[in-house]
Amino acid sequence: MKNLKELKWSDLKTGIFFVLGLGFAAYLGLVIGKNTSMFTGVTTISILTKNVNGLAENNFVSISGKRIGTVSKLNFTTKHDSLYVIADLKLRNEFASLVTKDSKAVIRSLGILGDKYVDITTGTGPSVKDGDFIRLENEEGLAGLTSSASETITKLNTLLDNLNKGKGPAGRLISDEKMGNELNETIANLRKTSAELSKVSADLSKGNGLLPRLMKDKALADNTAQTLENLKSTTAKLNSNEGTLGKLSSDPALYDNLNRTMTSLDSLLTDLKRKPGRYVKFSLF
Repeated sequence: MKNLKELKWSDLKTGIFFVLGLGFAAYLGLVIGKNTSMFTGVTTISILTKNVNGLAENNFVSISGKRIGTVSKLNFTTKHDSLYVIADLKLRNEFASLVTKDSKAVIRSLGILGDKYVDITTGTGPSVKDGDFIRLENEEGLAGLTSSASETITKLNTLLDNLNKGKGPAGRLISDEKMGNELNETIANLRKTSAELSKVSADLSKGNGLLPRLMKDKALADNTAQTLENLKSTTAKLNSNEGTLGKLSSDPALYDNLNRTMTSLDSLLTDLKRKPGRYVKFSLF
């Protein structure tokens, strides 16, 4: 026969474990309930689409990346002789007021091949009520990525085809050898000019050549300026008929007389050389 005290201690241990089990079950219920909206009210809204792009029941619904509900049901429906899918979204009431009647939903992907979810962008209208529909647009995911990649490849193929056919400036550069040579020559000339400009710039920095000396040597610059001023004055006198040179450059008659005089003098000297006795006579007595 068991001791009465031992029976009471055994019963006490059983009771303690039972209470702990109840507490643990209550904790799990609260955690699960928080994630499944079991103990909170929900508002059910819907979206209509021709292709859910892999969206499945129990995928989450978010606003700005924060989870506010789940996809509760997916059903087929026919509208205007076209087959659609209605996705019911259960939103927790504490966040349902953030979703307005003009909100927009987008099916997004957690990575390229990740699970799908519905992301909602809020609007400015009144809050949704149970049974409302919101607009679904810009469906994204692998299908959208594939479509975009296909369009890019098509454009790239068109570009390559135009290049091969010599269409456009780039195509002409590739197919026209003469134009390519001219471009190479132009580039070579540009490089040569750039090198020469770099050399001039280096000479200026080092003070080599006349220009840096003119910039740094005040006396040389003043002398050069004075020389230019004298040259300017001489040119002005020539243009204004002052002095012999000025008259010679502006008076045709004076020029012709001087020219004839020089011609006569030249003839006289020539004749003097040939017949000096005609002009000079020698006598001993």
